[in-house]
Amino acid sequence: MDDPENRIETREDSYDIESWEPRTTTDRLALRLYRLLTGATRGLTLLLALTFVLAELVLVGATVAERPLLGVFSFLSVIPALLLAFYIWRADPTEREPLPTLVVTFLLGVVFAAFAAIINTVGAFALSGLGIGVLAIVPFFFLVVGPVEETVKWLAVRFHAYRTPHFQTAVDGAVYGAMAGLGFATIENLTYVVGSVNVNGGVGTSVTVSGVAVTRAIVGPNHVLWAAISGYYLGLAKIVPANRGPIIVKGIAIPAVLHGFYNSTAGFVTETMASVVGGDALFWLLVYVLVFAGLVGGYLFQKIRRAREYYEGQIRLGW
Repeated sequence: MDDPENRIETREDSYDIESWEPRTTTDRLALRLYRLLTGATRGLTLLLALTFVLAELVLVGATVAERPLLGVFSFLSVIPALLLAFYIWRADPTEREPLPTLVVTFLLGVVFAAFAAIINTVGAFALSGLGIGVLAIVPFFFLVVGPVEETVKWLAVRFHAYRTPHFQTAVDGAVYGAMAGLGFATIENLTYVVGSVNVNGGVGTSVTVSGVAVTRAIVGPNHVLWAAISGYYLGLAKIVPANRGPIIVKGIAIPAVLHGFYNSTAGFVTETMASVVGGDALFWLLVYVLVFAGLVGGYLFQKIRRAREYYEGQIRLGW
């Protein structure tokens, strides 16, 4: 008959062969060092992003201080994205996410946008240096802008909300993703609106600013939808750890491709429709975004609806 003590001894002998736990002084030191490096990496990432975004906000803030109307236009341009994020939050069939975690995720979306701005700028310079001109713009959207921007929004969710006990379902991920997308859209809209000011002043300045604000109000909700999709799959990955990697890749790849496709086609479609059919390009941009966002939103909300039906069924079964 097998001796239990022998079985215990055999399991213990697998240490450093098939199993590992912090048993020795060196093990414990390695564990502490790992935790220190992990925390330091997170802290350094956040500090670096904060440095970049604060520098940007100082420059933008100086302009807004001189022309407060720019702040008003910037705020108004974010309202559609804000309403969409609120709608996604309301659609969550499980318990409501805590406000502090939502706010932190929003702020991380603002902060990590700095990484996307830097990488996009470097990528644009690199492609322009190749001398292939307009031929580079579509690959740039698909290989740089889409993947980079969707990854930093995903990172805004993964950095904090994902680690909290409130992040329990795929729909929770969609809610936090929407908040990260809202944060990203907020800082991007502010940058575009303030950057549209004619540095030399001029009669057309207010018209230009209002036009940019309207444009950003139209396109801003896309960031919320795309980030909500990646957040949804991040939530799914958390509850299906066996396939976490492929699920996360899928969750980032889908919005990255959608982002690249939108950027590659929006200008062409709107200008073509304005030339062929007539009317203002801004009107056709609105039409295009409504159709595009409607399809993307349909994809997202169909998943949320299925989740609601599933959880309601679990409740009826006494889960």
